[in-house]
Amino acid sequence: MAATTAKKLADCSYGSCASVAVIEVIEQYNGIDPHDSEFRLYDVVDPDALDTLFSGQQTTGLSIEFDIDNVTVSISQANDDIPVRVIDPLK
Repeated sequence: MAATTAKKLADCSYGSCASVAVIEVIEQYNGIDPHDSEFRLYDVVDPDALDTLFSGQQTTGLSIEFDIDNVTVSISQANDDIPVRVIDPLK
């Protein structure tokens, strides 16, 4: 399982927002460079909407999951941290 932690949009710099964290965990899990691959997050989910969804102050307890290829990406919010992880149902 690959995992990383993002920050709320108000507190994140490029590289620590939810959308970028999703790209990072997919990269870790698949061992690919998303800049050199055909993977585009916006083909699966709107990155701006994802960042906006996790930008609010009242999002503690928010949790979403979506499928990319054969894995599930799980994003949740606990306090100011946003854990992002890849779940492979076959492992």
